[in-house]
Amino acid sequence: MSDITESPQTLDGHYVLHDCYSVMWPAWQSLTPQEREAIATEAGQWLQDEAGVGQIYSALYSMMGHKSDIMLVHYRSKLEALNRTERGWKRLRIAGYLRSTYSYFSVIEASLYEATAIAQRKVTTKGLAPNSKEYQEEFEKELAKEKKVLEGRVLRTIPDQRYLSFYPMNKRRGEHVNWYSLSIDDRRALMRGHGKLGHKYAREVTQVIGGSIGLDDWEWGVSLHSNDPLAIKRLVTEMRFDPTSSLYAEFGPFYFGIRQQPEDLPMFMSGGLA
Repeated sequence: MSDITESPQTLDGHYVLHDCYSVMWPAWQSLTPQEREAIATEAGQWLQDEAGVGQIYSALYSMMGHKSDIMLVHYRSKLEALNRTERGWKRLRIAGYLRSTYSYFSVIEASLYEATAIAQRKVTTKGLAPNSKEYQEEFEKELAKEKKVLEGRVLRTIPDQRYLSFYPMNKRRGEHVNWYSLSIDDRRALMRGHGKLGHKYAREVTQVIGGSIGLDDWEWGVSLHSNDPLAIKRLVTEMRFDPTSSLYAEFGPFYFGIRQQPEDLPMFMSGGLA
């Protein structure tokens, strides 16, 4: 019988910052065309440098709706590097024409719910006595293999699909249902079903899960990347009917953006592209 208080294990990777701004258009438009071009070009070059040579560790999105005009997404392997990037953007001249509207800090994580179950199933087929030293050694070997497979998901670059939907979420701790009072076996079973739903859309939608318990106001930040915005809608709709969401999930605001290239920032700030 599993201990109800047993917490799930995760494999953690890059730190992530979602950073949203609204443009103060009257102040921006008061500049001369030459000034706007110089300031936006400087910011675009900075973004190109931050993205990394041959990699994508910083990205720019044009946002839909009133919540913000742009979102910057940064992945960094070290927390200090992420903080330097955040401060570096705010020191650019363009920052004087932006108003911060939202930010979210997390670390990319992969749950070991399923990896643990797979390792257990593999060891069980070897006929070793449960709880024996040999069983535990084999289990650790199999789990290490599964973790290696997951490394590519947590130590990744930013997906290059055109559209991004980002939202924070919690697991419910309410009066009638409480995710944290379930046994780890029940939680593992629910997450396995939830994962199968997500896997159905694996070719259309790239999911990046950021763990943020103790880091930000919500418990997770979810990023859905796709070249088809309606694929994101279909995925989220279907998952809402899964018990993991319908009974135990609470959702924050949704932010939806269109990918922009750093070198196109001057044109974007002039009202073009997107």
